[in-house]
Amino acid sequence: MRFRGCTSAGIETIPDRDVIRMDGQMVVTVVFLALVLAASAHAQFFFKVYPYKTADAGALEFSYFSTFIPSSDGELEFGNGERYTREDLWAHSVEMEYGLSHKLTVGYYADFLNPEDGDFEYIQSKLLARYRLFEKFELPVDLALYGEYIIPSRDYSDSEKLEFRLIIEKDFGPWRLDLNPILEKVTSGDDVDEGLELGYAVGIYYENAGDGVWHTDTLHIVPGVEFYGSVGELAAAGGWDERRHYIFPVIDVFTPRYSDWKVHWNFGPGFGVSNSADDVVIKSILTAEFVF
Repeated sequence: MRFRGCTSAGIETIPDRDVIRMDGQMVVTVVFLALVLAASAHAQFFFKVYPYKTADAGALEFSYFSTFIPSSDGELEFGNGERYTREDLWAHSVEMEYGLSHKLTVGYYADFLNPEDGDFEYIQSKLLARYRLFEKFELPVDLALYGEYIIPSRDYSDSEKLEFRLIIEKDFGPWRLDLNPILEKVTSGDDVDEGLELGYAVGIYYENAGDGVWHTDTLHIVPGVEFYGSVGELAAAGGWDERRHYIFPVIDVFTPRYSDWKVHWNFGPGFGVSNSADDVVIKSILTAEFVF
């Protein structure tokens, strides 16, 4: 297989076009399996579709997630019995990731909630690892693995959880498709006997070879659409309106394009498309990456 460039040096490989041609039936099969196997059924506050690319080796990433829910009929119940409305709730998360190699990233999250009628509270920590399989374009689709272990505060929940995502990415001309089927399992607490819970995160972006819809020497803007939802346990999957499903038109802003430091901002409004979902959600993810 012939490539130009070097991924391990932080430069994306560019394949000969005849190498990346893919049978349409395989694409349809991958999309179908990803949506059938998708997951995440806990109360969702943060919305991110993970791409195939991991942090560069030696790179340190800092991210700040913020979510605001301006309209919702839903409620939130903590493990200590406190109940809050989801409307006008703010959720915040700070994350640090480190690239151990150009394929393996490890990290830590701390999540916080601030309900309108409650206090700003720490709710949980997450330990994560993300591993990129193969080099880009070696397979018809690019694959990566993502896992995180969730350790909640006892006031928020008594159930620790393990979450696993298979990251599937495919470039179609100027478009990039990212599929994140998710599996979640409670590992402790009263709900430990529950089965695997399922959900999905999907993103479609107008990448246009990195130029997006508008670019300069130091910046490019990429529009996209993201989809999120939950299915529930494999043995007792709920109907569409019993679970939360969302659609987000988003904008990705990247600057500068080539440097030892980079900033990426992903933001957009989300709209619930099932009865159990919040009506409107505003999300923002601001990431800064530094290569040492």
